[in-house]
Amino acid sequence: MSVSIVVLWASLMTIHLARSYGGRADRRHLDLSGPSSADAELTQRGIFYRAARIGFIRERFTPLDDGFRAEQTGELTLTLLGRERQVSIRGFAETGAGGRLREFQYGLTTASRRSLFETTVDGRIDGNELVLTITSGGSERSERRSLDEPIVLPLNLYYSLASRGWTAGETYRLRLFDPMTLSEGEVLVEVKEPEIVRWGGREEEAYRLTTTFAGLETTTWVNERGEILQEETPLGWTLIKEAPGSSLQARETGTAPDILIQSAVPAIGFAGDAAQAQVAELKLVNFPREFRAVPGGRQDKQGDVVRVTRERAPYRGTSTLSAEERAAALASDAFIQADAPAIRAQASALTEGRDEVEGARVLTQWVYDNIAKSPTLSIPSATEILEQRVGDCNEHTVLFTALARASGLPTRIATGLVYTSGQFYYHAWPEVFLGQWVAVDPTLGQFPADPMHLRLLTGGIENQYEVLGLLGHGVTIEVVEVQ
Repeated sequence: MSVSIVVLWASLMTIHLARSYGGRADRRHLDLSGPSSADAELTQRGIFYRAARIGFIRERFTPLDDGFRAEQTGELTLTLLGRERQVSIRGFAETGAGGRLREFQYGLTTASRRSLFETTVDGRIDGNELVLTITSGGSERSERRSLDEPIVLPLNLYYSLASRGWTAGETYRLRLFDPMTLSEGEVLVEVKEPEIVRWGGREEEAYRLTTTFAGLETTTWVNERGEILQEETPLGWTLIKEAPGSSLQARETGTAPDILIQSAVPAIGFAGDAAQAQVAELKLVNFPREFRAVPGGRQDKQGDVVRVTRERAPYRGTSTLSAEERAAALASDAFIQADAPAIRAQASALTEGRDEVEGARVLTQWVYDNIAKSPTLSIPSATEILEQRVGDCNEHTVLFTALARASGLPTRIATGLVYTSGQFYYHAWPEVFLGQWVAVDPTLGQFPADPMHLRLLTGGIENQYEVLGLLGHGVTIEVVEVQ
């Protein structure tokens, strides 16, 4: 069972949160528990999931001579398959004149009884370039990206717009950079008429904003300065302003709704063992959009029915990849560190002397056997997973992809839905190119993966936001036939 959707859900939730570990010593530990200075203002918001309080955010806004500095800390407790996971988030964004971003630090730590995962991103603007340093699992990687236009972060989005002055009826289009997935996209903010917002027994006037990012529409009420008073999302969580010093417990007493169970897609017409199936016909009901990766390879789409055929031995095909496609499917990046010494050594030990098919099979089995299955909220890093040896489908998939690429096997990541225990759950798994793309699943120990894996898109976590668009639409899958 997968928690891919929860990582994305949490990443979108943390669109207003941050966590910092590296950088200059005076910024390493943000303490927002004390009083603000005379020119700074401390605020707090509670985080609720389906009306249950699961955490809080504390935020400090400090005007600067030519801009502002926004700092945030947050704590959340999330329930995944009956297990609690703690998430800590801290960080800052600093701007210059006109709200233009200058530098930031952003990151995420998640903890369970067994493991601790940390990912941090340090960024600054250098002319028309974004300079990034990503640290995860003790591995550090730097990169520079050209910017065609100025970017905003989730952390400074509303503050930057507020610096221009709110005008009811105005629509803003900006370039948003999400540091947790290192991805960019257009964010659309529509300003509605002011309304009265009630919080903590008080009333305050705020502008109602409709914000659209990654296909998801959020309603937010902000005051003239850009402070969020309330926010409602289609993912089931809400933020509400509260008095600073309100409960700093991440969650109230009692069990919060289980995110995985709440986000599952019902399966109609099947209650058997998918692992033994060779062919499945799946009717997609109430899917709000077309996903680009549904047709192709093992999946044939006719109307709203997708026929998935499991690959058969000898698995080899006759297709070829272009030089560009092959390079992308063998590349290292900030989280899939195929060029890291530890990854290369492990890959060589497992696949040396084996042909491509046998190498892919061995890697699938090794990851399945050696990575403990546990719901994990992290932005997965291959080197960290190799060390921690625990995780869910994202961790299994990222580690497999890094090992396969280090072995010279072109590999990509598929995201979609997998059937288990009567429902379809959001899931990620690898596809290895063996003259054709062959789906494998190291989380479930399947080579190849069963046909009840419905691929919706391919690409890294920066592309997986698109799947979240299914939430809130009452989607179901009717299992027409299974062979």
